Amino acid sequence: MEMQVLKPQPRVNSLNEPFWQGCNEGRLMMQRCGDCARHVFYPRVCCPYCHEDRLSWVEASGRGTIISHTTVYRTHHDGFNAEAPYVFAAISLDEGPCLYAQLQRAPVAGTSLIGTAVRAVFVDHGPGRKIAAFLLVDGES
Repeated sequence: MEMQVLKPQPRVNSLNEPFWQGCNEGRLMMQRCGDCARHVFYPRVCCPYCHEDRLSWVEASGRGTIISHTTVYRTHHDGFNAEAPYVFAAISLDEGPCLYAQLQRAPVAGTSLIGTAVRAVFVDHGPGRKIAAFLLVDGES
């Protein structure tokens, strides 16, 4: 009998818990500064732009554009082997921050995806855990 290898799991703490809870609920959550009104990702205790500490959690649109991508053939952890090859991308979210994630059902070779619109989806990542991934918007109905 083959033993299933679990993917590495995030370290959920009081600072980032709203992000991970949102993923489990199918919502992309990020912080927004109450002073300069800029969106912030990754979770922090103060705004990296104006340095104030009035950050609150808001739901993001989940839409963005690919600014860079690569195809992963050799995974960094055995838990991802069944998915390889897959595309991993840097996404510029419509709200401003950059988020890195897997692209679901994306072509793995021969195509530049830079500038392509994407939308967030939430995929199983372990027991009781979902994680943000993205789908190409082009060609959707």
